[in-house]
Amino acid sequence: MLVVTSNWCVSDGTLSAGPPRGCVERFRAEVRRASLRCGFRRDGSYRPLEAIDVVLAGDTFDWLVSREWTGDVRPWDSGRRAAAARERVAAGAVKRSDRLLATLAAWMQRGIEVPLADRRGRPMLAASRPVPVRVAVLCGDRDRWLEQAAGDWMPVARAPVVGRCWSDGDVTVRHGEEMDPLHAACGHDPTLGESLAVDLIARFGLALDDIAGVRPLAADLLGRLACGTLLDAPARLIGWLSAHDGGAMLTVAVRQELVDAWHRSVALWHRAARRLSPRGADGVDMVGRIAEWLQWDADGEVVGRSGRWVDTLSTPGAAPPWDSAATVVLGHPAAEVGAPAAWRRRVVCLGPRALQPQDRLDHDLPGPAVVVIRPDRESHQFEWLPIDNVAGRFGCQDDERGHGVWLSAVSLGRTGIVDAA
Repeated sequence: MLVVTSNWCVSDGTLSAGPPRGCVERFRAEVRRASLRCGFRRDGSYRPLEAIDVVLAGDTFDWLVSREWTGDVRPWDSGRRAAAARERVAAGAVKRSDRLLATLAAWMQRGIEVPLADRRGRPMLAASRPVPVRVAVLCGDRDRWLEQAAGDWMPVARAPVVGRCWSDGDVTVRHGEEMDPLHAACGHDPTLGESLAVDLIARFGLALDDIAGVRPLAADLLGRLACGTLLDAPARLIGWLSAHDGGAMLTVAVRQELVDAWHRSVALWHRAARRLSPRGADGVDMVGRIAEWLQWDADGEVVGRSGRWVDTLSTPGAAPPWDSAATVVLGHPAAEVGAPAAWRRRVVCLGPRALQPQDRLDHDLPGPAVVVIRPDRESHQFEWLPIDNVAGRFGCQDDERGHGVWLSAVSLGRTGIVDAA
């Protein structure tokens, strides 16, 4: 059984809130439940699993949205000061990930208990055995120096494998941020996505310190802006303001202070990002266009939607290096991200989709995505573990569960796809 999860985005807590409360406990319970369900075969018989692979497909940590980067040091800088700051940010995020890391460590050390099978192929609830669990943690765009920090954040005898790609030949898992135009547009440090996280979102979080009426809610607000698609930040901010209008803290004056702080942050980001000079299709000035995008007009309407940038920014068109895999799971892209024509397989995208007009923004913070894939090949279905309750967050081609699986045209008729629980 293969379990792929991504986008936990646990920060050091100096600015933004983390995943929803109880998320780790539900993840643990759902994986255990899936390990039992995956023992049942198509004919109804039960055979316990031989092994379980758990792959964290990037952005387990968010090491970009931190108070450390609101001075004159940036995470992509070289030198001792930046290295020391990265260590502090990583240590803070690891400390706040103690429940998740303890769960992974316990699984690696003791496995997951599953029932044994009787002679008739039925589970014996009174007898069980541990199934070995292998854990791999992949680098994402929010924690891309994870390999350098490996060994410091998982202090157990059997540490997980840390890298950029996991594959068993049939399934390949990557974070896939290179499919995001915000990360593919620059060939140097930082990318537009990193610049937005550090010089816009983190800077805006620092500005919230000066607004007394917002200070108690600042971590929740910044968590909403940081965990979603970054170009949806103005829409998320407007939604948050609407949800809190009329509250004791959010008076008209406080609301205006917050809006002004956002526009100042966008102007400062625009100035800082000018040195990146990325160009989109037909030589479009993407920094200037995104700066316009991040504003809203006097009526509170967002200038645009992030989906339109897919057509403006270039994405890689060559065959990806994981071309031989039958199934590809990407932790970063949303299902609606355009894929190159070279892709001729099933692609599962776990990233948060762009906001839709009907979306409610007063629910809990978005949690990580989890998908379970079975080792046998009798079905083409994937099981999405419901560790958060944000319906439809995967967008695009929705199945009966409200989750989106992007299918390339050719792969629809492909056989031998890895099954799912």
